[in-house]
Amino acid sequence: MNTPSLRSGGRLCLLFILLGAAAGCSWVKPRPQGPGAEVPPRFRQLYSELDLELAGAEKSARALKGPRHACPAMAPALFPASSYFGPAEPGTPRWKELMTELDGFQALGAGAVSIMISFPNLTPEVKDPEPLLKFYAALAAEVRARGMKLLVEHFVYPPSAPTKEGRFVAAIKTLPDPAGTFLDLKKKEILLILSRIKPDYLSVITEPETYDRFLGISIPAEDHVRWLNGLIGGLPGAGGRGGTKLGAGAGVWESGLYVPAFAKVDGLDYIDIHFYPLKLGSEELFPKFLDLIAQVKAADPAKELVVSETWLYKHGADEPKGAFDTEAYGRNAYDFWAPLDARFLELMNLAGEKNGISLVAPYFPQFFFSARKFDPALPQPTWPASMAEEWRNAKELLGGGAVTPAGKAFKEINRRCKD
Repeated sequence: MNTPSLRSGGRLCLLFILLGAAAGCSWVKPRPQGPGAEVPPRFRQLYSELDLELAGAEKSARALKGPRHACPAMAPALFPASSYFGPAEPGTPRWKELMTELDGFQALGAGAVSIMISFPNLTPEVKDPEPLLKFYAALAAEVRARGMKLLVEHFVYPPSAPTKEGRFVAAIKTLPDPAGTFLDLKKKEILLILSRIKPDYLSVITEPETYDRFLGISIPAEDHVRWLNGLIGGLPGAGGRGGTKLGAGAGVWESGLYVPAFAKVDGLDYIDIHFYPLKLGSEELFPKFLDLIAQVKAADPAKELVVSETWLYKHGADEPKGAFDTEAYGRNAYDFWAPLDARFLELMNLAGEKNGISLVAPYFPQFFFSARKFDPALPQPTWPASMAEEWRNAKELLGGGAVTPAGKAFKEINRRCKD
């Protein structure tokens, strides 16, 4: 989910690692991947459960009636370009790594790329936004030079981070009007993204309940709707967007109130639904996903649909911690999941074709290039600390054209859709 680790403080560990302060964080050394890996005994029950859940979702997707639309553009997440990590100057080693990753996505046939910019990284009261704005404008040009579109997801910085940004977010709840202050500052950041970065898609609300947790406040759906109306109404005509499509939505595991409310907002171009768990407790979430899509179409058939974050959640329905289990994300690293990951990607593509979804963004594309072989003698990777090495492995293998079975499935989907 969009930064699920931040919700529990885990992804903050990754931030420290990439900034060179990894105290208390650890990961295991990756092992070479082998195709057709056998499922280890400790994961066989979970594998079987996810296999059955996928089969049910696939059956539901195939049963959908109506004409098939064009395939959704696949937009892998370029996580190393997130605003948490600051800008990169063209020509620097980090910039060259980002270009290598873009080239890798392009080679797999991706039609778009997604990046995350988090509040308050573009708020002048916290830090000069100019370096980030220049960085993202240059990055957007590189994305388009490769024939891909750019989606920007606007999120919220973790309040637990011992940084100026984290302290700023944590302090908002102490203000006389915390929600109003946040929404006013958020609007200013959105306007900067529109005027300076000019993405093709800009998701301005994605997980409202996660925002509430981070901010320590509650912003009801109707207040988000008022904010959206004010944002859209304040833009100077169609030119005020610079060709950018604006979207809003929620995680499929969140309250079902947000998506239908946002679907009724005039001038909002698309609804964005994050999709990870197939089932939590007794709730089947793929049927809920399809129901939310149906509600959007009933409210406004002209609105586009986007899934700006998705990946198969390696979590049993009855396991504790629900949608926020960092252990479940650590399981992603193993190569034996590849057949299920490939089927999940196919499922999202089929759901996109059947429902006219414009864009689907796999959130963990490092596993298109590198994965680990399970070793019972080693501890499970500690997520999200493990992501630092996962991305390093991916970058090392990108130059040689290495692709995992999940990456091959992703490439095949894109090839088939372009034929």
